[in-house]
Amino acid sequence: MNPIANTTSTASQLTNTSLADKYGINSNQAEAGKHSDKVTLGQTGNASKAGSKEHVKDESVSLSPRALRAQKIEIMAKDFFADGNFSSADLPKLVQRLYQDGILSETQLNRLSEGGIDLPKSEGKVDDMKTFIQTKRNELEKTAQDDESMSNVLIKLLDDAEGVLDNMDSVQTKEISKEAARVSSQLNVFLQGDVEMSSEDRKQWQGLKSVMQLASSMGESQQAGGQLNSYLALGKY
Repeated sequence: MNPIANTTSTASQLTNTSLADKYGINSNQAEAGKHSDKVTLGQTGNASKAGSKEHVKDESVSLSPRALRAQKIEIMAKDFFADGNFSSADLPKLVQRLYQDGILSETQLNRLSEGGIDLPKSEGKVDDMKTFIQTKRNELEKTAQDDESMSNVLIKLLDDAEGVLDNMDSVQTKEISKEAARVSSQLNVFLQGDVEMSSEDRKQWQGLKSVMQLASSMGESQQAGGQLNSYLALGKY
């Protein structure tokens, strides 16, 4: 055996091993072989997290206009309805506020007008809508007979209208806006009927109907197509 050849061979092997270790070839191969599953899962997890972050980012961007609009509606509800003293005389200010905040477009205002919405002049003393609802409810309860009587139908209608007024901060949701549209259409039928009432009562009922129309027009379903709910067209009947 040639000691010099053996020495040279050993040195060559050591050099190759040193170079491989220096550049991480051997260690990476060994780690990849031992932990290939972990490496793969880790990479997949990171990719998944990255994709998830991108998805959340895109979703937050797409929802930001809706969130901004919901915030405006919530502030409007606090300004006009929080104290429970909203009246028909406040309608012009409410409409102006909704238009200025971009919640109602000019097209929507025109269609609301065509649909029969009235903006009463703020003259004289007008009871707030909550007081009007309670007063009328008390009057109707005295004449209520069975569930299908006109008095009970109107009582239920007043209850539903009050529910909408209590949830004006959530009026952009489909549930509340649809409820407002239904109440508006029923109030329109009532007002178009041959019902005797004082001019003051008629103004109050009409004001309540107008608020329901506005509430319906603020719903998400109205914004999607840029059109008012078909219920509002009942004002033309």
